[in-house]
Amino acid sequence: MPYLNKAGQILDKLARWLVQITVAVMAITVTFQVIWRYFLKNPIIWAEELARYGLVWMTFIGAAVALKTGQLACVDLLVSKLPHRWQKGISFIVTIVNSLLLAFLLYYSIQMVNLPSVTNQKSPALRLPMNYVYLGIPLGMGLMLIQSLLQLVNSISGNEVDK
Repeated sequence: MPYLNKAGQILDKLARWLVQITVAVMAITVTFQVIWRYFLKNPIIWAEELARYGLVWMTFIGAAVALKTGQLACVDLLVSKLPHRWQKGISFIVTIVNSLLLAFLLYYSIQMVNLPSVTNQKSPALRLPMNYVYLGIPLGMGLMLIQSLLQLVNSISGNEVDK
């Protein structure tokens, strides 16, 4: 099990690094866009598009980081009132359902990226193939699925992983 946890930590560090780079690129791009548009009266055509696509990647990859650290939004009003044993059981069931949902979303997001309407389309300003833009969705779903499966394995083996 330590090898699986180590792999999960490496993937988490990679995801954090990718999110940080994406946020930095978005911040720099939007800052330059504001300067060019309002002060130099010459807008950067591709800046908003790059920021929008960066937001897509940041959202889905950042969700994998949030899942690993237990920071995804959840409603636990009822569960928190139950005995600890029941809480662990419900948490286990929720992790199983979450893993199944993520596997479903991963499968269909891969299908979406490979659609001809996506693969044959290019972004208007940057002229990027749109399947590169949409690739952030299956990548994020895959990272989330891996983290969810690691949570399941650790729950079954009784190991607690440091978040």
